[in-house]
Amino acid sequence: MEHSDPDLEQIRLNILEKLRRRFAKMEQGNTERFDRVLALWIDLQRAILSREKSHDPNGECAPWGSTDKSIRDAWDKLTDPNNLLALESLFYQLPEGPQMETARKAVQFCRERQTRKPGENESGRPGDTNS
Repeated sequence: MEHSDPDLEQIRLNILEKLRRRFAKMEQGNTERFDRVLALWIDLQRAILSREKSHDPNGECAPWGSTDKSIRDAWDKLTDPNNLLALESLFYQLPEGPQMETARKAVQFCRERQTRKPGENESGRPGDTNS
C-alpha cells in the first residue's frame, strides 16, 4: 500500500491542477462576456444620447419602445439571449435610478427572447422581421 500513496497524491494533484485551469478559463470567459455586454451597454447609451441631442433634447428615450433604428439595433444586440448572465451581472452593479430600470428591462427582454420559438422574430416587435 505504501507505493500507492504517492500515486494517489499525484492523481490528486493532477485533478486539482485540471480544476484550477478549468476555473481560470471559466473566469476568463465570464470576464470577456461581461466586457462585451458592457461595450453593448455603452453603445446603447451613446445611441440614446445622440438621439436625445439631435431629435428631442427634453424627452427621454426608452430603448425598448424606440423607433430610432440605431437605438433599436443597439437594444437588440444588448438583449441577445446569449448576453443574459452578463446582463444580470451588470444590472446588479448599477445604482438605483433610470440606468437600473433600463438594465432591468433589458434582462426582462433577454429572458423573453430566450423563451421565444425559432420562427418568431428576434426583437419581439410586431411586424419587425429584420434584426
